[in-house]
Amino acid sequence: MDIKPHCLVLSYPGQGHINPMIQFSKLLVHEGVKVTLSTTRSYSKKGFEEAGSYKAYLGLFWKVGPQTLCDLVEKLAKLGYPIDCIIYDSMLPWALDVAKKIGIVGVSYFTQHMAVNSIYYHVHLGKIKVPVIENEIISLPSMPELQLCDMPSFCLTCDQYEDPVVLHMLVGQFSNIDKADWVLCNSFYELDKEIGQQKFGQNSEL
Repeated sequence: MDIKPHCLVLSYPGQGHINPMIQFSKLLVHEGVKVTLSTTRSYSKKGFEEAGSYKAYLGLFWKVGPQTLCDLVEKLAKLGYPIDCIIYDSMLPWALDVAKKIGIVGVSYFTQHMAVNSIYYHVHLGKIKVPVIENEIISLPSMPELQLCDMPSFCLTCDQYEDPVVLHMLVGQFSNIDKADWVLCNSFYELDKEIGQQKFGQNSEL
């Protein structure tokens, strides 16, 4: 009897993140992988209201997320469904720390477009300074020159109260990416071929 590998797919609680994770999970199931899809309980407006602000809401991820994830993995193991791999939304980098602590494979999955990922990656490296100023030309590997109008909004208005928090989270996707066993991106290879050939790492650029 063949034993199917079991992947825990952890999604950030947003429609633009959950939908790609669901589609990817379906592909895994089609390939014979057992999948458990998980997201936060507070996937609703109520979650934000209870936290008081988006900053506080995001803080809950780091406060309770790792332990909750550990508890879920332990619970599944006791039920006879041990986890072999955690595939986590890149917005939740703490999930990789949990995977390493438990001793299983940790895979980062980027749900956003490759060009957007590249922009945030270079903000992380300090090669793009925010907020981006008017008439500034941004030049990134394997991409055409970008102007102010081409940049994500969080790179333009980071002086507002909530924006720095969100920008920090977006840039934080790369905080421990070098420790991930695999890095997956949601993209059409032929559309992003040149960018996709670049690798994450100290000596390379996205």
